[in-house]
Amino acid sequence: MKTNGEILRAALDRLVRNGEIPYQANRRAVRDLDIYNDAEEGRQELIVMLEGLDIFIADMEAFENVAGLVARQTSAALR
Repeated sequence: MKTNGEILRAALDRLVRNGEIPYQANRRAVRDLDIYNDAEEGRQELIVMLEGLDIFIADMEAFENVAGLVARQTSAALR
């Protein structure tokens, strides 16, 4: 059985790992659009960034749910 700390850590690790996707895609899009002046490649990277943001937002919601669950379990244990 996982402890509350392990559950939170796993959710946070997933959140950070998947948050890296839109961040890196945005960097590549800026490079392609601004430095290399490659509009098509930059547009594709922006699409990847937007899809990655959807995943990141879903992970943030999952983390919120996990944090709420841990808070409720902790509160119940203290009663």
